[in-house]
Amino acid sequence: MGGSNREGEGAGLSLQGVGVAVTRHEEEGGAWVTALADLGARVHLWTTIAFAPPEDPAPLWEALDRLGVFDWICFTSPRAVEAVVGRTGGAPEGVRVAAVGPATRAALEAVGWPVHRVGEPPTAEGLVAAFREAGDARGARVLFPASALARPTLAEGLRALGAEVHQVTAYRTVHPPLDGERCLREVGDGHVRAVTFTSPSSVEGLRKALGEEGFRALARSLPAAALGPTTARALEEMGWARVAVARVPTPEALAWAVVEVMGRTGKGVGGGGAG
Repeated sequence: MGGSNREGEGAGLSLQGVGVAVTRHEEEGGAWVTALADLGARVHLWTTIAFAPPEDPAPLWEALDRLGVFDWICFTSPRAVEAVVGRTGGAPEGVRVAAVGPATRAALEAVGWPVHRVGEPPTAEGLVAAFREAGDARGARVLFPASALARPTLAEGLRALGAEVHQVTAYRTVHPPLDGERCLREVGDGHVRAVTFTSPSSVEGLRKALGEEGFRALARSLPAAALGPTTARALEEMGWARVAVARVPTPEALAWAVVEVMGRTGKGVGGGGAG
């Protein structure tokens, strides 16, 4: 497992003509597709995960209706930002806002919300460390709108610093149907030569779609790019041999991770004008 080139690093390299599969839900022209296409890749949508509202949205709505009682609201994904902003509209007055990393910060700033604290590195552990360094967690009331599959790291870390954390489910991950046989044909025909993953859930979704045998075969034959170290560990634990990790959790950095892993394995990264 290794860190990728920085965004824009490696000028002159491209993915010209290389087929790359995107496993998260993405619309045509979306950020993940665009970042790869800008480097010349042919993008294949293998949607293994999508997002849905919580099965019971009442706890989230109740928390947002009394948002003013909190000192902080912590976001660990752009998806959580969407879920909250869709209910509240404008930024809350008197409530400070924390983001796990640059992608989440960008999502907040895009809708006009101020960001008062960002994790460094861009992980839940990094955000806890930022609170520890600031020394203002003790006694703070923190709202954490989270994924239904959120790790306990942030909530437990803030509680250990003395914060009162109210965690509510803002969204859940679902696995839409995916034609695994089609995916394997695209690999066998040489149309897909690398796969990108943005979460452990996207890894698990592909395993379910392909079945154990198909997934293991893919893990042995194709390089992968992971959005972060947690996703990379999930890939390696499931037998994926060649994995590059985006330096920061953004679409552009993930695209450059594909460049790195393809170059590392001699799989066809070339000059910007290559056909």
